[in-house]
Amino acid sequence: MDRTMRAGAGKEEIMLMEAYLAIEDFSIVHRALDVRAVIIENGTKMAFVSVEMTSLPAEEIEAVKDRIVMEAEIERENIWVCCTHTFSAPHLLPDFMLAENDGIAKKEEFRKALQNAAAAAVIKAQSRMEAVTPRFGSSYCDINIGRDEELEDGWWIGEHGMGLVDHEIQALRLDNREGKPVAVIFNYAIQSSVLDGSVLSTGGKGVSPDVAGTACDYIERCYRKPHPVVLFLMGAAGDQVPVKRTVSETFVKGERVRKDRHEEGFKICEELGRTLGDAVIRAMDSSRQISVEDEVRMERKKITVPGKTMDRNLHNLKPVKEFKYTENGDVETEIEIAAIGEIAFLGVKPELNCITAAAVKAFSPYEHTIITTMVNGASKYMADKRSYDRFTYEAQNSPFAKGAAEILMKESISLLNEMHENRL
Repeated sequence: MDRTMRAGAGKEEIMLMEAYLAIEDFSIVHRALDVRAVIIENGTKMAFVSVEMTSLPAEEIEAVKDRIVMEAEIERENIWVCCTHTFSAPHLLPDFMLAENDGIAKKEEFRKALQNAAAAAVIKAQSRMEAVTPRFGSSYCDINIGRDEELEDGWWIGEHGMGLVDHEIQALRLDNREGKPVAVIFNYAIQSSVLDGSVLSTGGKGVSPDVAGTACDYIERCYRKPHPVVLFLMGAAGDQVPVKRTVSETFVKGERVRKDRHEEGFKICEELGRTLGDAVIRAMDSSRQISVEDEVRMERKKITVPGKTMDRNLHNLKPVKEFKYTENGDVETEIEIAAIGEIAFLGVKPELNCITAAAVKAFSPYEHTIITTMVNGASKYMADKRSYDRFTYEAQNSPFAKGAAEILMKESISLLNEMHENRL
């Protein structure tokens, strides 16, 4: 007999300070940045918390978790803090970059604003806990493309990549007793990078949650009040990008060539966000009820993979025909799994390439396996073997050596099988 699952959801805007935005040359806020939280309880209580930022340092993840534990009494091991990876948001910069102009004090104000938003979203979710029926749906959406393209100078980020692309949207819909969605958690393999690198025609940059956040806002508005909370989890998007971007970049005979569409980027975000939102709604509309006989189960496993050095100055990276990787000992990373019936959310910190996630999905014993990256931290790219042979951007800009992704893939499948076999 099925258990009664309970869930609640909340959303809170991050209050942005103009003085801190100016440090990274943000001059306008085109769309607000939000924190969304969904709490699910079915024997075990867990929380998904989505933050519309590029990434968060490890200490900031722990600070956010401290607030959540205090406000909602959820075990910190059962909290997933995930960044949407929008490139149009301020960073919590290291202190050495903020020594002038009271930058450290301004950062502390922003830290408090972020933590307050996370706490407020979780408090709202906790206060709205009610019996829900979980439903799973999927749909097709083609606003992402493979970004690895072979140029004359070597492989680089392009607009005509021919590699594997994951066009599937996976959505968990949580309905109340009236059959209305109180929360939707959806996963898609895309970087929110429509506006990455773009500046306004008048100078400065625009703050935006980019394509994923635009989609979430659009879906929420499509339903009558009280609006559901729609939370985005980034899939394996290491080598996936939006089909349209504001800045196009290539290399010709070793020279970087860039074109910026400036304010047109906001229209692209709206266009792609609406397309993505409509695809998520299709997944919601076609969703089917899933069994919740089992309690929510959480597992985690630390693994060791080979590491390498990486150039922290991204401007030094470029397409090349030859590249020397320098080994740098072993690196520890972690696999986390949250299983709800026959749905398994598998979370990792590194940004994986599409082919790695496809292999995990193919060999997972669960009916639905949702691969989520940048969970509880970030650790740059973990590319597949072919990327290292091609010297792609993901391979160059990675602290992991060739073979790391394949180890993570095998360990992920092993942990999924172990969890599935031990179901009550």
